[in-house]
Amino acid sequence: MSRNVILYLTESLDGFIAEPNGSTEWLRKLNSNAGDDAYQGFYQNVDTVLMGRKTYQRALKLAGTYPYQDKESYVFSTTLHDTDDPTTVVAGNIPEFVRQLKAKKGGDIWLVGGADIFTELLKADLIDKLTITIAPVLLGDGISLVSTNLKDVPLKLETTIQHDQVVTLTYQVCKKPLE
Repeated sequence: MSRNVILYLTESLDGFIAEPNGSTEWLRKLNSNAGDDAYQGFYQNVDTVLMGRKTYQRALKLAGTYPYQDKESYVFSTTLHDTDDPTTVVAGNIPEFVRQLKAKKGGDIWLVGGADIFTELLKADLIDKLTITIAPVLLGDGISLVSTNLKDVPLKLETTIQHDQVVTLTYQVCKKPLE
């Protein structure tokens, strides 16, 4: 049985995961203890994190140090070559790397961020679940969850949970039939 790749993130009600400059400062204003508890529960079930270079650099800037040191970590980048933390930089074929990672034994794999990476993995049929927390804020502009137009990606709603003023939706990605 292969491991699940799960996109787990928070987005604004109007569908943005970050402000136009990449900032996620608006997330700090949410103050949802129940939402934080749900995140901790999710975090305990993953043993691997994946992200793009921009997400990695934002995480370092916000936390001051790499926040996922207790997890196997991979950053996809063609410009970043070395890190000062236990992260491995991957510059090759992202879908092939994730396919191999899913085939290894282990827990769930968290795609932390990277709209381009998410879209590429979704098109390659490598995303298994989406857990999206909807924040009660309208940003008006920003970075969208999906970086390019996708065609007919069917999802099946698994759960809907309200935590204070936020709602978390978990969807299973319906696998494409073999062509």
